[in-house]
Amino acid sequence: MGVYFYRALTHDGREVSGAVDQAEERSVLAWLESQGYIPIDIELRRDGEADTATASTLRRQYGRFPVGDFTEGLGMLLRAGLPLDKALSSLIAATAEAKSRRLLETVQREIREGSSLSKALRQFEGIFGRLYLSLIQAGEMSGNLDAAIERLSAYLESQQQLRERVVNALIYPVILLVVTLLSIIVLMVVVMPKFKQLFEDMDAELPAITQAFLATSDFLRDYGSLLCGLLLGVITLGFAAGRNPSLRARTDRLALRLPWIGGLVHRVEIARYAETLSMMLGCGIPIQKSLGASSQVVGNRWIRQQLVASADEIKEGSSFGKAIGRYFPALTQQMVRIGEQSGNLDQTLSNIARILQQEVGRSIQRLISVFEPLIIVTLGVIVAAVIGSIMVAVLGMNDLISG
Repeated sequence: MGVYFYRALTHDGREVSGAVDQAEERSVLAWLESQGYIPIDIELRRDGEADTATASTLRRQYGRFPVGDFTEGLGMLLRAGLPLDKALSSLIAATAEAKSRRLLETVQREIREGSSLSKALRQFEGIFGRLYLSLIQAGEMSGNLDAAIERLSAYLESQQQLRERVVNALIYPVILLVVTLLSIIVLMVVVMPKFKQLFEDMDAELPAITQAFLATSDFLRDYGSLLCGLLLGVITLGFAAGRNPSLRARTDRLALRLPWIGGLVHRVEIARYAETLSMMLGCGIPIQKSLGASSQVVGNRWIRQQLVASADEIKEGSSFGKAIGRYFPALTQQMVRIGEQSGNLDQTLSNIARILQQEVGRSIQRLISVFEPLIIVTLGVIVAAVIGSIMVAVLGMNDLISG
């Protein structure tokens, strides 16, 4: 089996693109013909490449489609009793962005031609993702599409809230850190050189602390551009290294060992995994398929590798609590075992995700409560040291003049 990226024409001349899992190129051709498509281009992508290529191509055609808003709106209209076709018509009428409206019109056209919603969305897999399509398909197979979409909408909103909670909590400390660095640079590159000229004109012997700050100022002025270039180079190498799966996994494992940060990252990733797996099991998707799809939402490569390997242990007969539960935080491991024994694993995982998200919020607040005053004190100490070194030198010159 392989992932093939395709571009094709419909019977009315529209161009469509997407990705399919097939054994060989001939199978892709047969599938396209069964859909009534005329193939333009078919390309086999390596692991991890198909989604990126498809997503980038689709974003150029349809922009950044608001998946969360679409899911919430569609679920609301279906619960109100509207048929799928009319629900899409209402969403199209309410969509102002032209590219998003064109995507919805394409989906509606496919449905009017007899396709299911999951089949109509599959050509936009790079936008919606395999997890999304699997849940829609599970809802269709169970005959409860509106419930599946409602659950999916709640899941997307929860994941968005988790991301926003982490990002919003980090905005102020990052701004504070940047302001601190800029303040130090201004002091050393702009302020100190002005006093240096004064000290040289007076030809006075300077205290050791003043000489140290002046030497630091000279170094930053002479080699500041080089340091900036090196920093950009390191950042570029970091992004390049992140594309190497094995190196990224080792780096992610090291990140988990960092004090405070490592535990926070671990809880965030397990919370996302637990909530995703809970939702898929609740939609009736078999656990083997759910395990594979749920692991893909985990951003830390090392944790993802362990979860994927543990899923293979379950195939061989191991229990979920023994194979995967050991990667959950200690507080929740017993909950996993109890949920599995009681046959209520999906609800247990949902509770675990909620507990971990609450812990993440508390951990972030504790981290900020330490980090913010630490930055402020550091800035105050450095500013005081620079001003003190200048004052000591000035007072020394005054004593020399008055003497």
